[in-house]
Amino acid sequence: MRRLIFIGIVMVTLTVSAQTTSTYGDLRAKMLHAGQQFTGKNTANDQAVAVVIRELANNYQGRLSRQQFRELRDTIEGMRSRISAETWRTALSNAVKTLQEKTDTLDIQQCILDYYKRVPQEQIYVHTDKPYYVPGDTVWFRAHLVDAVTHTPISRSRYVYVELHDQQADTLMQRIIVKCDSDGVFANAILLPKTMKGGSYTLAAYTQWMRNFPAERFFYKELLVVGNKSSQKTKSVPFGLPVRPLRTQSPLPTDSGLELGQRKGQLLIQLNKVTDDPLACVLYGSGNLLVADYTQGKVLCIDSQSLRPGNVSVAMVHRQTGEIVAESQTNIVGGETLVNISGKAQTHNDPMELDITLMGADGTPLSGNFSLSVTDYDVVTPDTLQPAIDKYLNQQYADYPLADMLSGTYPRIDYSFQTSQTISGQIRGTLFKKVKHPKLMLFRPDKGLRQTFELGDSSRFTVNGLDFPDGTTYVLEGLRRTGSTSLVQLNIDPQTFPALHAPFTSHVSPLSISDGFVRQAQEQVMYGSVDKVIDLPEVVKEKKRRHKPTNLMGVMPFRAFYDDDPLLNNFYSMEILLSTLGIPVYRDANGEMQIRYRSGTVTRAMQGPVIFIDEFRSNVEELLMLQPETIESIEWFDHVGAASMTIYGWNVSTSGLLLVRQKPGLHGRIFRPLSMATVQQQGWKPNVEFYSPQYTDKNQKTRPDHRTTLYWNPKVTTDANGKACVKFYASDISKRYLVTLEGVSDDGTIVYQQRVIE
Repeated sequence: MRRLIFIGIVMVTLTVSAQTTSTYGDLRAKMLHAGQQFTGKNTANDQAVAVVIRELANNYQGRLSRQQFRELRDTIEGMRSRISAETWRTALSNAVKTLQEKTDTLDIQQCILDYYKRVPQEQIYVHTDKPYYVPGDTVWFRAHLVDAVTHTPISRSRYVYVELHDQQADTLMQRIIVKCDSDGVFANAILLPKTMKGGSYTLAAYTQWMRNFPAERFFYKELLVVGNKSSQKTKSVPFGLPVRPLRTQSPLPTDSGLELGQRKGQLLIQLNKVTDDPLACVLYGSGNLLVADYTQGKVLCIDSQSLRPGNVSVAMVHRQTGEIVAESQTNIVGGETLVNISGKAQTHNDPMELDITLMGADGTPLSGNFSLSVTDYDVVTPDTLQPAIDKYLNQQYADYPLADMLSGTYPRIDYSFQTSQTISGQIRGTLFKKVKHPKLMLFRPDKGLRQTFELGDSSRFTVNGLDFPDGTTYVLEGLRRTGSTSLVQLNIDPQTFPALHAPFTSHVSPLSISDGFVRQAQEQVMYGSVDKVIDLPEVVKEKKRRHKPTNLMGVMPFRAFYDDDPLLNNFYSMEILLSTLGIPVYRDANGEMQIRYRSGTVTRAMQGPVIFIDEFRSNVEELLMLQPETIESIEWFDHVGAASMTIYGWNVSTSGLLLVRQKPGLHGRIFRPLSMATVQQQGWKPNVEFYSPQYTDKNQKTRPDHRTTLYWNPKVTTDANGKACVKFYASDISKRYLVTLEGVSDDGTIVYQQRVIE
């Protein structure tokens, strides 16, 4: 009798609570209370809880967000796990369905678009002029940078990093930074060392933004280098090429219950799972995004002509919760792009002309910038083992996980789009003390640029907006608010690069390279390359070398000594050397160093001429600590010569200027101020143009022409009619030509064509 009374009290209490629930907070609190206090006590209490939870769900009049629904669902599922009676377990399941109906519908399309906007992806494809080279050869290339979703050319990142790796030694051989031109084209060249061994190498390309994601998504391409032809005994050179399979998305489970088919120009989609949940069919990938309601048991028909070609993912998604019920993939085959390359083969240095016409599948002219290579087909065999640009870009990457897009889960972003180059670091006091309100002085000697920045309360700094070629030097100095450098230490952050390893398998397929290619390519290297250097016998000319100034300003000094001057070895002290330059040095009555740097004027060392040792500001005491035999160069500008000069931000118009450079590799160098640093980071490589000889007068020809690459143009621009024309001259021996055109049009249409001109 007491037990029945207790059950009745529980029922009445919980029922009253269910009737008075008005907010989500009340609803969740009462559900948690019911589950914790009464569930699992006995069968009667389980029955009471199940009934009340159902009433709470039925009586709730508000709307639930997806997060709120997931929290309530997890709470109810916890109760179900503690109830053994199937009847009451079913009642709790019905309560979940009731709450699900009161959950806001998910805007699936907007979630995906928001993810695309916050986490845009980049893809790179590198087109090289030919598939294999010889030591000393030049690799001409263009990096096609596109948006991973639309495949349209982009230049959000203004710099592309291209690296050459030795696969066998797993070491970096070269790294260059390529800056896009005004049309957003990334093109340059890599000069292979003449001492390079034959073998398989890896060409890698990436942007700083791509470093936010796994390095497997960078671009990788096999590059073969053929050794000396004298070591070959056959007419063809057998070569092994490691095969890397296409990178595709992780395979989806075959029992997903989602059937896809294509028939009569339509994509057919059907879910073979029984469910009463409200579903939406989501199709995405290769520039496609489509969200449509799906009715259980029906076949959804989508016009294939309305979809962009390529691999696409299809998923069934719960409208309220965003849960993925089933997912699969298919390939949409679009209409063929019309690429017409016409021309007549010529020989013996006669002019050649190629006409190019590009049309989309619907007949619309394609405009854009494309890369074109023309090689000697008799010695350059097309490489069929690596995917061309159309197959490469149409691969489906796991860059956009649908579950993350629907839940709003974003990856960590450490690198922004690189629109400029930067120098970063920290200003702090010695002994790790903080410098209050520091300043940073930045100077670029070759441009005479000087800027001063106030850092406020921050000790760290990042100088943005820089744009410099490789070899550029910056001088930075940390200052206190008063301009003093006393007890100030400047630390510069080093440049960082990803550690790459070639992601290739060990399977080797034979590739036959003609011995004629080796002979012709080596002749091409001998007679000219990207740097237009021809190896000639050494000529010794007995004449005193005329020195160019070593200062970064390129100004001729008033007086100077250089390392090959025998007088440097005859001076036993810096005082005598300076006196020879016309700079008397002596100590006054107090024992302090003084310099007479101008006739009739004597000044204290701290007020004397500006002195730089190895590009660092110095003083007389440090200067006299040097040994003359350790000097590489010393340049003296008197007050007249220095009147209009500014170096490293110092105006030297009222005093002289002394620039001293020590020989490299010295030990025990003099003290350098901790507040100053000379920074020479890797910058972008200036662009180089492919040299194509012009035979307007064959009688003036001075050397044989056995080019393997006859023409390379990284920017063939089509007009409004999709047409372009290129002209070049044939070599001495070429008769057939392999023409390769690759690129992406302005609207994202991928273009690839390879044909032989005979």
